[in-house]
Amino acid sequence: MTDQGGRRGSWLRPAGLLGLTLALSVGQPLLLVLVPFAILALTLPGEGVRPVLLGLLAGLVVFLGQGATGLWYLERGWAILVGGWFAAATMAWPSRTFFPRALVALGGAVVWTAALLLALDGWARVDWLVEERIQSGAAATIEVLRLLSGGDAGAMREAVQRTAELQAGVFPALLALASLAGLGVAWWFYLRLASVSGEGLGPLRNFRFPDAMIWVLIAGVVLVMVAGWGSGWGRVGANLTVFMGALFVLRGAAVLLFLSGGIGILGALLLAIGFVLAAPVLLAGAMVVGVGDSWVDLRARALRAGGGDAGSD
Repeated sequence: MTDQGGRRGSWLRPAGLLGLTLALSVGQPLLLVLVPFAILALTLPGEGVRPVLLGLLAGLVVFLGQGATGLWYLERGWAILVGGWFAAATMAWPSRTFFPRALVALGGAVVWTAALLLALDGWARVDWLVEERIQSGAAATIEVLRLLSGGDAGAMREAVQRTAELQAGVFPALLALASLAGLGVAWWFYLRLASVSGEGLGPLRNFRFPDAMIWVLIAGVVLVMVAGWGSGWGRVGANLTVFMGALFVLRGAAVLLFLSGGIGILGALLLAIGFVLAAPVLLAGAMVVGVGDSWVDLRARALRAGGGDAGSD
């Protein structure tokens, strides 16, 4: 599948990224798509007026009305930072592929947000607001389960509560991952509407990132081992571990997809069954492969063994 390939390959990537955005976001997921798209359309409009009009429409949808809680402003402020940094990175490095620019945008947004929260002493307030939203969602889920089960949902209630507590602890990592996925969807729509030249979303089989980022994962694991994972530096380590662990799972999946030559309908069905029965095992295996690929470029070795040339995303 290439970016210039069939319609199936073209739509699967943004659809998958949109699914990840919806699944990982702890807030309003569409903000992570609409705000960056609006910024790109208004700062880099391309050909015609359609991107500008759609960018204005997206901005109106997002900012129409006034927020009732502090999270209304926080979510939009974060999305503006991510989208603004991505637009700036696109203008500065137009020839670079999507993911390096997305990482720069995410890093810039994280630094600015951290600086503002430290200056305003606002982290505790943000943490409380996010935890309140997560607990509210968990309570609604528990109530639905109670109604569906006729009043007896004790075991599922405990599972939902544990999931909510874990989600509250690592929501920065989940937000970062959702933001990267949302940027991918926004970039895909922008390229097709603005009719500008630029690298689209490459196939998953070529997904990679700088090998030196393995040290971020190592730092996260060390912090968790030294300080635990519940608070302080231990919580920082837990979030670094979750964020980098997810990226290495994707990288491992990319390597396996590259080496296998693709996955058919039967393979997809078996993979879906495997996730239902043993998702932790599959995710751990993909992560191990991804980490190994950062030390020993498995795809380049496979190409050399086959007499080809290593490509890059």
